[in-house]
Amino acid sequence: MPQTPSNPKKSPKRIGWSIKKDAINPADYRRYKLPMACEDCSHFRASNETCTLGMPTEQHLRRNQELSYSLSGKVALCRLQEID
Repeated sequence: MPQTPSNPKKSPKRIGWSIKKDAINPADYRRYKLPMACEDCSHFRASNETCTLGMPTEQHLRRNQELSYSLSGKVALCRLQEID
């Protein structure tokens, strides 16, 4: 039943934005220092925890990446990361 002013019960489906998370092999996670956090990128401004390209940083900060990996085995890798 489509939503109409006379039928306010049904709301339209919300399209949410979600970030793609990648799985990392536990052996690789322990063995290598993987560049997976904003702090590893040359575009990261540590003084205010922002990206010079304007990308969101909250899910990519090291503290959040480590928490995400410990809970799910996945991390949100930035597709624009540049390593020094």
